Amino acid sequence: MSTFTLKIIAIISMAIDHAGLALFPELRWMRFIGRIAFPIYCFLIVEGAYNTRDEKKYLERMLAFAVLSEIPFNLVLSHKMLYFGTQNVFFTLSIGLAMIIALRKYKNDFYLQVICVIAALGTAEVLKTDYSWRGVMLILLFYLGRDAELVRNIGLMEMFFKVMSASEPFASFALIPISLYNGKKGPGLKYLFYLFYPVHLLVIYFIWRYMN
Repeated sequence: MSTFTLKIIAIISMAIDHAGLALFPELRWMRFIGRIAFPIYCFLIVEGAYNTRDEKKYLERMLAFAVLSEIPFNLVLSHKMLYFGTQNVFFTLSIGLAMIIALRKYKNDFYLQVICVIAALGTAEVLKTDYSWRGVMLILLFYLGRDAELVRNIGLMEMFFKVMSASEPFASFALIPISLYNGKKGPGLKYLFYLFYPVHLLVIYFIWRYMN
């Protein structure tokens, strides 16, 4: 599977997840399907960090869409434009990306790497980002396992997901498409995938308004 295919799987499962959260909370199976999206995004963040031609621009783009997505995220989660209880997942992914960039920069300084990891985990926890420190930890696991094929260690990943919540073991199914990744990019359309997140949240919110 190419990067493009993985992104398609991720956005479809994410849309199902958010529709289940906001529109059909009684349909738990929609949330279970949605569990596979986040691990795929974490995996792709690691791949993106290795394959991007400009790490700084990549991080700036992630942060820009984090800010752009916050109001749509708040509307779906709390039905308010301003809500500080949780920040959208783009912030989690951005923190993870910044951590990877730092780890690669200071690859010869173990202690400085440890500080970078602790700082990233702490930032996610303080900002209350979606998935919080656990999300950043998952990105770290994919980063550490990129060359050691850790992503194929289903037992280890299942242990991690069980720590996150009762429903997270379903996220282990994300390892199936990830294990089929062929290292190819596929079609471009990167901004389509960035824009999909805030746009689909707005669509879900307006559907909720119509239903209520």
